[in-house]
Amino acid sequence: MAIRSFVFITTIALAVISPGSAQEPVKPSLSPRIVTATRQVVIFTDLENQILRAIQSKDQAGLNKLVSEDCMIEMPDADPLTGEDWIKSVLSKDYALKSFVLRQFSVADENDFAVVKFDRIQQATYKGKPEGGEFFVVDVWKKDGESWKLANRYVSKVSAVPFMPKNDVKPTGKQ
Repeated sequence: MAIRSFVFITTIALAVISPGSAQEPVKPSLSPRIVTATRQVVIFTDLENQILRAIQSKDQAGLNKLVSEDCMIEMPDADPLTGEDWIKSVLSKDYALKSFVLRQFSVADENDFAVVKFDRIQQATYKGKPEGGEFFVVDVWKKDGESWKLANRYVSKVSAVPFMPKNDVKPTGKQ
């Protein structure tokens, strides 16, 4: 009888505890559904592409128009970098951005500022060594008159990615 009571109480205790230990998935799977880009996603996708094309072509004037004077760039395990220092580093002869793809865009627009999140896959080199991979980027843009300027960038490397599309990929809304 004591053993039956013990088994019964243990079973009840496990049943009560089990639902509480459920966790969210670490990385939810991507949905295959087609998402129509919002007006904000179109605007900020274009701005992000302008920044990356300016880096590719070493266009300092073009990059300066898109980055605020007080911009800060932050990465894990690194000191914050001023926008001015970041521009110098990405425009230096040591850095070459060969190709890039932006995906999984989302924008939270709050009138005078916007938070933009996306994945960037790139092929690049720094001092001749591969610096490519997949990056998760969160950018904060602030309104400057009628235009937008990058105010803060938080970027973290997700993984080194061996695959890169060979042709220029245009957003279709099906990614």
